[in-house]
Amino acid sequence: MRQTQQHVKLPIGRTARIVFELDSMRAECSKAAQEMLSRTDVDGNEFEECARLDDALAQAHRLLKSHLRSIMLARISRHSQVDDK
Repeated sequence: MRQTQQHVKLPIGRTARIVFELDSMRAECSKAAQEMLSRTDVDGNEFEECARLDDALAQAHRLLKSHLRSIMLARISRHSQVDDK
């Protein structure tokens, strides 16, 4: 008789949504930067803050997306190995 394993429910879907939202926030930063540059009097401090925020969001986006991808691929691999047996 085969034992069923109880998997802990990870918030994969919610995490994927956060990855999407981080990408959306980066687009907002880009739009804000474009608006700042279209002004005649660009506030350098405000523009620098915008760039730093975009950098932080990009780093978080890459990290979370990478880990989410590796978790999903590991799960697929495990499930396909179980199905092959």
